Amino acid sequence: MNLKQLQSFVAIYEAGGISRAAEQERSAPSVLSHHLANLEARVQCALFIRSRHGLKPTPQGDRLYEHAKHVFAILSTAKTELLQWQQSYEGTVAIGMAYTSVEMIGKDLMEMVIKEYPGIDLTISETVSGSTLQQLFDAKIDLALAYNPTQDAVIRSMPLIEERMVFVGKAEIVGDPTLPLPVEELLRLPFILLRKGVTGRSIMDNPSLQKSLEQHATIATDNVSAVHIFLREGFGGAIATLPYALKRVHDSGLVYREIIEPEVRRTLYLCEHVDMASNQAIDLIKERVLFLVRQAVLNGKWECERLLF
Repeated sequence: MNLKQLQSFVAIYEAGGISRAAEQERSAPSVLSHHLANLEARVQCALFIRSRHGLKPTPQGDRLYEHAKHVFAILSTAKTELLQWQQSYEGTVAIGMAYTSVEMIGKDLMEMVIKEYPGIDLTISETVSGSTLQQLFDAKIDLALAYNPTQDAVIRSMPLIEERMVFVGKAEIVGDPTLPLPVEELLRLPFILLRKGVTGRSIMDNPSLQKSLEQHATIATDNVSAVHIFLREGFGGAIATLPYALKRVHDSGLVYREIIEPEVRRTLYLCEHVDMASNQAIDLIKERVLFLVRQAVLNGKWECERLLF
């Protein structure tokens, strides 16, 4: 049985007939009759005796009605508690997010908090992963979505997705977008690299390849907005995630090529400081972030190689 069948049964029981119940429920009598018939087939017994005066409950009908009232009372209590619990979320939460994360789920996360959790003051900061992690170290943020977090005892990291990197830029720099781009060829092209430096982090999971790229980069910067400008001006190409490349192709008319020999990958992590006290608001944002990341991947919005949780 399902709740709709049970709801129809209760309405018929309390109204004493299908027509009167249909008026109260603002439904068609045929719909309630259908639900009642399916329910009686499910419990394998008659719940009402039909007569010219209407419907009289059978003993089984009386017993089911008592159970049904109990079920709906529990559901009503649960709904009330959840609404009160949702409204009780209060506090300030700061989350640092890598650029791709902001593009993929930043708007949805903020919109969700504004509409559903008005008691939470959410701050989203977008930086390169190294700066984001430094803010986490310094307790300036509560959570971080970052790539290649440092292996440190004070940082707890949960892998979320693995992404494959591509080379994006103007066609005269990138070359034929229908052909894959070997790393050996990429190193001979002008390219822009997000700086690792003091606060930066490797943009990929392969440290030796990262080092080689750093040695051959035409331009190094720790500013994502600067990368956008340099790409549009044709100063070079950039190694980026597929979602980033697809947006640039759409907005700026750039092209991209898949990188091979070897493939370049990177992993996104949800990070938190193990010594920072959590609270209900932080735990909620963490849960909502995980939900939005999974949803974005499963519905095809966030192109990636693998979902890791």
